[in-house]
Amino acid sequence: MTDETRAPEPADGPDGGAGAADSVGGALHSDRKAARSDEQSGPAMDTHPTDDEARIQGVIVQTRADVGDKSEERIADVLRQRFAEVGLDLGDDRIRAIAAEVAGS
Repeated sequence: MTDETRAPEPADGPDGGAGAADSVGGALHSDRKAARSDEQSGPAMDTHPTDDEARIQGVIVQTRADVGDKSEERIADVLRQRFAEVGLDLGDDRIRAIAAEVAGS
């Protein structure tokens, strides 16, 4: 006895349900061709290389926009976190100097 108001379960379907080849969203298929040497086979991480000073300036601009009206200590905390996220170790003296600059602007 089946309920006619519900959709059939995959096992109730005509072919006994979905197979692995029916998957979407990242499924790899065995018919995948090998990448050519001139073909990009992965994501392009940095299409425009950025030097450390440009990263520092970017962090400063973003921090000024996000927490520029907070205390120097809060700004310094945010700067430490963001510089760590981009892989830069500036040292506490420089971070405090930047925080003072951001707070004063």
